[in-house]
Amino acid sequence: MKKLRIGIDLDGVVFRTLDKVLERYNNDNGTDYVSEQIKDWNSHNWMGGDMSVYDYFYDPETFRDLPINDDAVEVLYRLDKKHDVYIVTDTHYCCLETRMKELYRIFPKEQYSFMADRKIFVGKFKEMLMLDVLLDDKPENVSRFNQKGYGKAIMYDWVLNRYVTDVDRVYNWLEFEKRIEEIEGSC
Repeated sequence: MKKLRIGIDLDGVVFRTLDKVLERYNNDNGTDYVSEQIKDWNSHNWMGGDMSVYDYFYDPETFRDLPINDDAVEVLYRLDKKHDVYIVTDTHYCCLETRMKELYRIFPKEQYSFMADRKIFVGKFKEMLMLDVLLDDKPENVSRFNQKGYGKAIMYDWVLNRYVTDVDRVYNWLEFEKRIEEIEGSC
């Protein structure tokens, strides 16, 4: 079996960051938005045009105690034992310290080699990484990665990306783990 290089996005894939953003926004503004109402990456369009929602993505406090997608921690543990797992994120620099503390808390370096070896890449252009597989929820990232041709991008299903229909998509972490097993079988 070939050891795969697997890149994992954080926000929307491991963490339900938008849920936390909306919780904080709702608390501050007396609103009741939920992530299922936000149908694309232009969140303000679904929130009465309020651009202030984006401020929460640049607030380090947003990245504390983020809700985690079901099975993400367990599947990452199993994948990390068999493959080279990399964290690939476009986290803004002002939030990196908080983000790293949370990663080390959730994925202790004693249990996860991707944390022990600091296989963490921060940047917008994920297609520049020589990965076999990229799991991401942002359509532009999936498209650009697939166009480069290094490997295969898989879209993690999220209400923000359901308008994209011509991609390989998984709906949860257990399905992603099965997809990796299929890729292993074809190598």
